[in-house]
Amino acid sequence: MLKSLKKRGATSARIEDSRSAAILVADDGRLIDRSHLGESLAEMWRRDFAPLVEAVAETQASGVLGEYHFENEAGAKIWLTTVPQAGATLLIARDTELVEKMAEALLESRILLKSLLDGAVDLSFQVGVDGCFSFVSPAEAFGCSTEAWLGRKAVDIFWSSGRAPARSPLIVNEKTRFEPVRIEISGDKKRSVAMTVEPAFAKDGTPLGIRGTCRDISDRIEKDRQKRQEHLRVAVQQRITRILNASENAQELLESASTELIDVLRADLVWSVMKNRDGLVPVSTCGDSAEDLNLENIWSELEQSEQGVREIKGANRNHLALRLDRAERGIGMVVISRDTSVSPWSKQELQLLDDIGDVLTAAFGKAELIDRLSRLSGKDELTDLLNRRAFKESVERRLKHQCRTGKAGCLVFIDLDHFKEVNDTLGHKAGDEAIILVANKLQKIIRASDYAGRFGGDEFVLWIEDADEKTAEIKAQKLLEYMPDVREKIGNPDLGLGASVGICRSTPGKDLCLTDLTERADAALYEVKKAGKNAIAFAPNSSEDGE
Repeated sequence: MLKSLKKRGATSARIEDSRSAAILVADDGRLIDRSHLGESLAEMWRRDFAPLVEAVAETQASGVLGEYHFENEAGAKIWLTTVPQAGATLLIARDTELVEKMAEALLESRILLKSLLDGAVDLSFQVGVDGCFSFVSPAEAFGCSTEAWLGRKAVDIFWSSGRAPARSPLIVNEKTRFEPVRIEISGDKKRSVAMTVEPAFAKDGTPLGIRGTCRDISDRIEKDRQKRQEHLRVAVQQRITRILNASENAQELLESASTELIDVLRADLVWSVMKNRDGLVPVSTCGDSAEDLNLENIWSELEQSEQGVREIKGANRNHLALRLDRAERGIGMVVISRDTSVSPWSKQELQLLDDIGDVLTAAFGKAELIDRLSRLSGKDELTDLLNRRAFKESVERRLKHQCRTGKAGCLVFIDLDHFKEVNDTLGHKAGDEAIILVANKLQKIIRASDYAGRFGGDEFVLWIEDADEKTAEIKAQKLLEYMPDVREKIGNPDLGLGASVGICRSTPGKDLCLTDLTERADAALYEVKKAGKNAIAFAPNSSEDGE
């Protein structure tokens, strides 16, 4: 198929009569042509099936023929060849599932034949009732001279480190096969062996101990481990890719991806932390445990490390941390934790996390884009703060998140005092200038994890993440101290323009609706207005007032 197309010329080739599944895609993404058998491939292209889109993008970028192996949505295994053309890319696909099944069946038959024909063992031995070797053959095994083993305890030879298995292969009542058994012979590397043992008796029935054989299966075990690791890696990548395609907001996307990591890595906590120009923002925390992290320290360790994944020492446990980079810029990190005093992290788990770094980077990239678009679409036209709708959606996602973290936040409700006086004496342009000055100040006093919004008119709101009333009060006080500057900048320092503030702290797991918080904060603000304005008041939280 490919040769015939080359002979006919890339620009004029027609593929509709081909006996292969093939499509021709223009550089701008248009489907130019397809073969009679290529409808399913064409349909996958119309649906923006990720492996096809990525294959075409790579071929266009490299300008050379490419080959890819993937599964379609129905689970069929596909081998795809991509051929760069003038202004287009030719895609030729074939279903390899039958071929692979035949190959697997042939491989299984060969393995079976080998197991039947290969009866050779690496070591034959007999251990007396005293636990010492009474017979060993051959004279050299596992890189050691076995003659020196005679008369020595078998358990001390096989497990020289003292870490013998709980179920000892040297104690049996009948013929038993153990596989795999990890042995650590002094001076030799750790090995996995298949050990077959059975009781030995004299002619009169007197127990002589046990006799057995060992066969080194380390290579097979390692290949099986690598195969399982590869299957797991592909499965995790596919699951996170499906989440990436289905999620509609940044927090939902990263929480779903974190849940997958908890399942795969047997973790009890996963943090997803995004890095933007203002700092590190913990977007989601999933799991059943509680642990405080110094995110700045972890990020600093990752920046200084050449490793993709680092094991970070915590207060009571060790965490795995992976920094995610795109275009040589750190966009975030994933921190995964479990009780490592019971179950330490393995090299395989570190490798798996490193292997799926690309798909996690893609998930973070999409989350970053969703968050950016959400903020842009929810901007207040005058101030660039979040509008009422966007602020409500953002804070209620954080309130839902608090159900898992158990950490409270504070809503700060701000109403400008004597704002009408500004419009009446200096005009609406000065009023707009005052609104913008206040908005700019609010943006400066909050952190990357906080939100600032304009509810309309001269009303503003702040959401201070993971904070108590004292932290919120300090930020609100900065605004009150700034109000004289606002009066001076708009042209009349003698105006009464000020701000009244009501602060309401959330109760994790109970406060899920922004309206409830704003009503309580507004009630506290009203008390400030009655008492003389330009001050701060606190609302009782839901656990104190019995709501």
